[in-house]
Amino acid sequence: MLTQERQTLIKNYVEKHDICRVSELCELTQSSESTIRRDLSEMDQLGLLHRVHGGAQAINPESDIAQHIRFTINVEQKRKIAEFAVKNFVKANSYIFLDAGTTIYEMVPFLKDIHNLTVVTNSLDTAVELLKLDISTRLLGGKLKKATHAIIGETALVQLKELHFNASFIGANGLNKNGTFTTPDPAEAAIKKAEIIQADSSYILMDSSKIATNNFASFADVNEATLIIDSLSTNQKEKLPQGLIYKEANV
Repeated sequence: MLTQERQTLIKNYVEKHDICRVSELCELTQSSESTIRRDLSEMDQLGLLHRVHGGAQAINPESDIAQHIRFTINVEQKRKIAEFAVKNFVKANSYIFLDAGTTIYEMVPFLKDIHNLTVVTNSLDTAVELLKLDISTRLLGGKLKKATHAIIGETALVQLKELHFNASFIGANGLNKNGTFTTPDPAEAAIKKAEIIQADSSYILMDSSKIATNNFASFADVNEATLIIDSLSTNQKEKLPQGLIYKEANV
């Protein structure tokens, strides 16, 4: 199979399924893993898809990936970021907000030994896990979004604006070259903006696969929050926008 033919097949498959693993593409094209990984690197550079750890993701800035799939992407990096965030920025006797991102969800197991912690969240999944660990939890009310299990809408925003947090921890789908954090859904972006405004300190947790990517809705500039990210290569650091304050998760 010619390279162009194989990459067209890969592109169409990824766009149809939103996200897929290298093993699926090997079977689809009857090619080796090294060939597929090389194809994905080339296609990522051309902007035909977004390469993620272990596979590829379609470039579709106006839609969210289903939550059960999001939980399987870049899990190791997410857990390292989450552990670093808790160890360094969550204090005893504090009120914190946990956003609906899957990296934020990975913070929950590391919170269990923090004394007198109260957590507010707009994530149904996160709330359930917090309750399992007997952590004081408050869940916002509002419209429940099917794709991400996030609570959004005006009701949630009104509640948020009446609360104050020592720290907010927020997920992002991308950080573009202009220094703006983005997410596909304007309704979720509105919630994220409010989380930042209502907190003394704000932290955006995002794995490095999302650097230099863009989505439909913006919610913060680089000077509004500290980014917590996994270890970066020299090439990745060169793509970071000016003015960004970030911490690499070394745990």
